[in-house]
Amino acid sequence: MNTSILALTLLSLFNGVLGHHVGRRQGDSSIHDPEALLSRAIAALGGSENISNVQSVAYVGGTVLRGRTLMLAASLNGLDTAGTSNGRQNVTFSYVEPHVSQRIDRLAQLGPTFTFGRADLSPMDYSMIVQGGNEGFASVVRGSYNIYDPSGEPTGYTDGILAEYLILDAYKWDPLLVSKMLSNGNLTSRREEVVSGIELPGVHDDSLGITVLFDQETSLPYVIRTYEDHPFFGPSTHDLRVSGYAGVDGVQLPMRFKTIYNKKHVIGDYRADEVLINPEVPEDFFRVPGNGTVPEASMPVRDPEYSFAEIGELASIHLWGGAYSGSLDVLEATQPLADVPGLWELNIAGGMGMRQAVVELEDGSVIVLDAPPHQSKIIIEWAEQTLGKPVSHVWPTHHHHDHAFGVADFVANGAKLIAPEQAASYYSGLNLSDDQLVTYKYGGPLVFGDGRTQLALVDMQGTIHAHDHGYAYIRPTCPTANSSTAIFDADHGNLNFIDTFDHNAVEELLGALASDGVAASARFLASHGPSGTLQDLNSVTAYRYPSHLPTDFKFGSTQCI
Repeated sequence: MNTSILALTLLSLFNGVLGHHVGRRQGDSSIHDPEALLSRAIAALGGSENISNVQSVAYVGGTVLRGRTLMLAASLNGLDTAGTSNGRQNVTFSYVEPHVSQRIDRLAQLGPTFTFGRADLSPMDYSMIVQGGNEGFASVVRGSYNIYDPSGEPTGYTDGILAEYLILDAYKWDPLLVSKMLSNGNLTSRREEVVSGIELPGVHDDSLGITVLFDQETSLPYVIRTYEDHPFFGPSTHDLRVSGYAGVDGVQLPMRFKTIYNKKHVIGDYRADEVLINPEVPEDFFRVPGNGTVPEASMPVRDPEYSFAEIGELASIHLWGGAYSGSLDVLEATQPLADVPGLWELNIAGGMGMRQAVVELEDGSVIVLDAPPHQSKIIIEWAEQTLGKPVSHVWPTHHHHDHAFGVADFVANGAKLIAPEQAASYYSGLNLSDDQLVTYKYGGPLVFGDGRTQLALVDMQGTIHAHDHGYAYIRPTCPTANSSTAIFDADHGNLNFIDTFDHNAVEELLGALASDGVAASARFLASHGPSGTLQDLNSVTAYRYPSHLPTDFKFGSTQCI
């Protein structure tokens, strides 16, 4: 085969879960013997002799590269949001070293939802090297992995948490993984279900944490599976399903790769148009610029605070930004409305986190608005230290995981979850007690209050962003025409770049607020970006907002308690 095809294709690119049965070994029966299962797979792939001649493998793909995101799905039970709509990708493996060595050259066109950050939505175009072993790492060596700056300089070594995840993923994509597993020797046999509900025989490598399930007719690898503890879905399977095998120099290699979550959600689809064995590549193709010393912060590490489920969701859509760096020391808590003493606005100094709000009531209630992960623990600590009481309720603005994963921490600390009825089942994996879930009707409000402060949580009856989207309106219990009020909202507008933000979302919010009688003078507390006023949204959209007063809100009582 003409191996120069790889170089030409790369140049074009640059330019442009759960339940399983564990079986122990029983005599020499291949049904239960993991070594026998792997040996049959190696024979099906072409045999040890042919495989031993493989020094490198390159998958070259310019036709199918798609990805969907569970994290940002608008619906509560499907995959309606594209992370990557199309693109090109080459994946190359080197077998010079015993550990996995992978290079990914990718051009990925993001899905339209990402216009929130960049109106032009130019594609992500970068190359990354991933290496296992004692000196493992992941490094961006060409282009930018930063979704907000795709034309920036190569971002170099990733943090160690992401590197650990990417190394495991590289092993899953390695077409000669079964040979590596056989040499590891730390094996058990299994039978596990796949998408169709059929059980297939497989082998689990305890050292890698990977299970390979085999086609019963061909003995070829069919599903490469890893296991995750998802904050909402619980124990989950993360599968790479390989198919479309083709013979290359006596070795069978798959051409189609689908990533499937929990045996039902196809979150990734890639087709290799060509696969090359021992192609000619530049001498420095797997080399990282610099002296080769991996910085300590980039050394692969598992952090119990970050499940692979969370890391993978963010990394797959180029939104992983490293471990959360906020702390209680840099939390700024203010009471922005003098006549609404129960409202607290919480910000992490330096923009390291997301804005949240807390409503404190005289009956002891402490209601937290929105629930970004990891920051949740800071808010719990702040409430106990500053207010002298625990968080009693948490209300995520919607189910997207950057706004809701923190729910798990709050409910584990005894708080009640507030959610619209249509979203209640989404949180079933949290195993809430009977009295730990507070729901309100589709399109309706849930109102809390005391003698001074009133909080209305309003379901927006589904938005273009999320089917369980809502906003919070905070005002005095007995408002006057001159009272202060505030809206807490997520993802309808970011004042940092509101002019290029999706105005469909901005006007959707303004339309809902106008219909509900929210005061035109209301303060705008957004989860992302600086705070402002509704006038900031009106002025940039040219929306003709009615001159509502604080007394015009159609939900909640206007009588003093």
